[in-house]
Amino acid sequence: MNKIPFHIISGFLGSGKTTFLKRIIKQYAAQKKIGIIQNEFAPSNIDGAELQKSGEDFNLLEINNGSVFCVCLLGDFVKSLEKFIDEYHPDSIIIEASGLSDTTTIAEIVSAGKLSEKIYQASNWCVVDALNFSKLGVMKQRVLHQIRMADITVVNKTDLVQENLTGIDQEIKKINPFTEIKHASFCNIDFELGNTALTKFYFGDVKPMARPDVNSMVIKSARAVSQQALQQFLKEWAPKAYRIKGFVKLEGNKSAAVQCSFDSINIVEVEDAFHPTELVALTDQFTLREWNSAFKAL
Repeated sequence: MNKIPFHIISGFLGSGKTTFLKRIIKQYAAQKKIGIIQNEFAPSNIDGAELQKSGEDFNLLEINNGSVFCVCLLGDFVKSLEKFIDEYHPDSIIIEASGLSDTTTIAEIVSAGKLSEKIYQASNWCVVDALNFSKLGVMKQRVLHQIRMADITVVNKTDLVQENLTGIDQEIKKINPFTEIKHASFCNIDFELGNTALTKFYFGDVKPMARPDVNSMVIKSARAVSQQALQQFLKEWAPKAYRIKGFVKLEGNKSAAVQCSFDSINIVEVEDAFHPTELVALTDQFTLREWNSAFKAL
């Protein structure tokens, strides 16, 4: 059996990775058997649900709770991936790493043991949110580590910050002088499935990073809330979180998709009126008890 190429796509929350992945699936699903591996730090994978609504033909393996950070779960991850490959025989694999993932660890896992006989790393992409690149706070080290390992860095949302692109490009090149920088809006950029990037050499050891001290938490509820109450709730909590994303059951037999990144709050009504509330937050500034109590008080 020929080895299967895999591509890693990383990037911090709200950078546009899911949009990028949707474009790739739409472009290649009719031509190739695509396998998608999603390593989501949170216990609930909202992005996986979005991809499955695309209507395109692909196979998805969800790895939640940031399991590639936990040594005790690495064996299960490897077994799941081996089973996935043997069952679906994909032509190419794309690993969508969470914004908190360590792509060094991911590359080591999938390139070792029996997996190394089945797959090989073709390229490593990192998607950068140009609008919020300077707002990453304590999580910036994680993003810088992803950029350092990237063959190609996509600076996304360039239509919003054109005057700052030179400074962002210069900072990226300081981090990784070998990465190829591509500018994009809505991740509208060419991606060659199976294409192998040029080999890079790093000066010094690139060591895996410890699991970040960030809480991932989920609110699940069947209770309907008003859109006004939801807006006030997100206005209070979104600035305290790196990401809030999911679906909320609204009054009037409606549902809304929610996506918040720093001060950016987006609420869009969706056709699925029966979707219960399921909100995922990643933060180091509040607890699930505080967050859940506030939601119950709406």
